[in-house]
Amino acid sequence: MALNNVRFVLGQGGLGRPLPGQDHISGIIFYTSNLPSGFSNTNRIKQFFSVSDAEAAGILGNYNDETQATASYLVTAVGANGNTLNISVTEPFGIVVNLGVYTKSASEAAVGDVASAIAGIINSGTLMHGYTATANTATVTIKARKGLGVALNTGTPITITIVGTIAGTLTQFTGGVGSAQAVWHYHISEYFRIQPQGNLYVGFFAIPGSYTFSEIATLQNYANGEIRQVGIYKDGAAFSTADLIAIHGVCNTLANTHKEIIGLYAADLSGTTDISILTDLSTLSANLSSAIISQDGAALGAQLFYAYGKSITTLGATLGAISLAKVSESIAWVQKFNISNGTECDTLAFANGKLFSDASISDNLLSTLQDKRYIFLRKFVGIAGSYFNENSTAISVTSDYAYIADNRTIQKATRGVYQSLVPALNGPIVLNSDGTLTDTYTSYLETLAETNLNQMVRDGELSAQDVVINPQQNVLQTGQVVITISLVPIGTARNIIVNIGFNVSIN
Repeated sequence: MALNNVRFVLGQGGLGRPLPGQDHISGIIFYTSNLPSGFSNTNRIKQFFSVSDAEAAGILGNYNDETQATASYLVTAVGANGNTLNISVTEPFGIVVNLGVYTKSASEAAVGDVASAIAGIINSGTLMHGYTATANTATVTIKARKGLGVALNTGTPITITIVGTIAGTLTQFTGGVGSAQAVWHYHISEYFRIQPQGNLYVGFFAIPGSYTFSEIATLQNYANGEIRQVGIYKDGAAFSTADLIAIHGVCNTLANTHKEIIGLYAADLSGTTDISILTDLSTLSANLSSAIISQDGAALGAQLFYAYGKSITTLGATLGAISLAKVSESIAWVQKFNISNGTECDTLAFANGKLFSDASISDNLLSTLQDKRYIFLRKFVGIAGSYFNENSTAISVTSDYAYIADNRTIQKATRGVYQSLVPALNGPIVLNSDGTLTDTYTSYLETLAETNLNQMVRDGELSAQDVVINPQQNVLQTGQVVITISLVPIGTARNIIVNIGFNVSIN
């Protein structure tokens, strides 16, 4: 055993040094009427390489934009000396916070004195519990700690227990508003947690009257077409399959102008009590969009869900996983993509807050939701961590583009072929005497088209490729050269079948 010592473990990824290539370049879109301090109406997009970059631009997780809920207690009777009054608050996850015990003394002769003393007791423990209080005449106003947002606005979270004849009127917490900045910070942090060397364009846009998702094009154009995957966090309205169709439409238009991109969609499901009623996305033809419906169930993501009152989802983590993956890799690959760090995303929930441990969540339901083409996290028996169920897109499973990896692979291939062939555009073509293409010219174009495809094969992003040009085509009449490219993608072991049993002997 080595001698006792102070030892250092060198971290990796903290500097956010950019990766080679552009497959990891991502974007995320938020809608708000209150911009972070580093943004303005004329400066709505910024590029970040780390969480600290985002924080320097005013996207903070300190709940400074939150409105803290307040409760009040109107003292109506001072009681007798020695009487006690205990105040406690039940927070999300059933956590009971004791704000202190007031004991009546002879110096508190009026209701105002009692109110001031109660406020003093609460404030003496602020460093421990975060709650504060003020007294005005006979009324004690109690302000919730930061980070609770709307969580205390409903029910009866505050309890006052009296021993003796002290009396008063309790008004429960109201007025809390969750921190949007904390949610934005969470998704950006989750992206960089999964992909420490990420490259993230963040855009804040005005809340539209109707969502067309034209902001995807705005973000992509700002990035000069570099963004490969974009997350759209639509917390202002409920989940809609029409949104997936619209997102696909914008992404498809961008692809037609050589700015290929895929969209990840996360919207509010907090009002959807029964997750099983979600629409079957396999009936859509929106292969450039995917729906994220999972959420952390016990750590920061869950706390934000209760404080914000809307779905948080795992959008940031999903975006980070795609950014980390090769274009040909499924983010459901168990060996590579454990999304839990032992705390965050370790307890699983859907974006309506329903925990996977709930009796209503069965394996049959999970299978049904996968068949409906939704993306969520899952567990494996005997294996620590949390993993994506699939990398589905909003289209039939029979489509060649049923999975995110399919679309990322074909988009990388088309980008590469485009970049190789553009120099030949409008170039001269010397023909054979019968008007057909010469072997020299077809070989030239084939070599151009194959350059980046061969690199994808070497990088394990394609299994094989083939480029064919028919020399018999009549270029003089049509003015066009038709090239046929066949790609063999990388397969995915979605199911592993093991035949196992006993035998009397083994040869």
